[in-house]
Amino acid sequence: MVQKGHTVHSELERTSMAAKKPGYIIVLDQGSISAPPLVDEPETKSLILDHHLSDVFPERSQVVSACHYPPVATTSLLTYEICKTLHPSLESSCAFLACIGTHGDLGNTLKWNPPFPDMKETFKTYTKKSINDAVSLLNAPRRTAKYDVITAWEALLQSKEPKDLLTNGRLQSARAEINEEVEMNTHTPPTFTPDGRIAVLKINSTAQVHPIIATRWAGHLNSKALEIVMVANYGYLDGMVNFSCRIARCARSRDPPINIIDSLKAAADLSTDGLKERMGETFARGHKEASGGIVPTAAFEELMVLLKVGEKPEKKSSDTTVRKKVKTIEASPQKNTLSNYFSKK
Repeated sequence: MVQKGHTVHSELERTSMAAKKPGYIIVLDQGSISAPPLVDEPETKSLILDHHLSDVFPERSQVVSACHYPPVATTSLLTYEICKTLHPSLESSCAFLACIGTHGDLGNTLKWNPPFPDMKETFKTYTKKSINDAVSLLNAPRRTAKYDVITAWEALLQSKEPKDLLTNGRLQSARAEINEEVEMNTHTPPTFTPDGRIAVLKINSTAQVHPIIATRWAGHLNSKALEIVMVANYGYLDGMVNFSCRIARCARSRDPPINIIDSLKAAADLSTDGLKERMGETFARGHKEASGGIVPTAAFEELMVLLKVGEKPEKKSSDTTVRKKVKTIEASPQKNTLSNYFSKK
């Protein structure tokens, strides 16, 4: 199990994998960065299935990625499409797992239109509500301060249908813990860049609630200028800021489309001393519509300075002119008053 704050590419995890002397390594959903081989052993074969935007991957690995082929198939859907060809029973028995994973990434309003597989029969057997409830339950343990991934994994292995997950007491307890943590932090007021394009909320939580809060505020904030909502968590890892970005609902139909990854990189490029390089490979990862990163606190604060978060917009000369005109109008007394009218009579 990958440790809290680490990925399969960190030295700790590479050492752990190498110690097992694996013949094969299969990595799901976290392989899309430029990195050395997952282990140094040349005979080990590595397969990476992913859908996060990237053109670079670990060395000596076979890659299956959908990131450049919209509508982008999630990692769970890619896995399902590959595995269902291995045995006739897998297509039906694993369909609900593919639905859980896909809704977990793309949301519960997803339309299962081609080229996605036809899941009508699956949703006749299991309701969409049960699928969506299973998503939140399975996500909860890894979001806790304990990073209790093993609880979700064991529950998934023991399940034969979504109902098995919905009645799992440990999953329910984890979800209650996360709901409480979200409620404690979600009322943090946002600050904005001077142009109003980016809203930033800073929280301090040992739980991984920043993505949930970002999604919630992205649906709540509304303005003509707003494009991106960012939630920065200063308490999840010591000395680091974990942040999540989402496109504001009011900006989702903009043309050209908002690209969070490009926007983050453009902001870092304003630095004259290599801020983007110092942030490392975990900066601006994910999707154009949902991105984030894990960066040193000092580097993140530099990014905030470059974006001028919290600074007021510069006054334009035209604004001053308008205000002067208003004052002139207010200072000029009205000549056609009632008393003047009647005195003339």
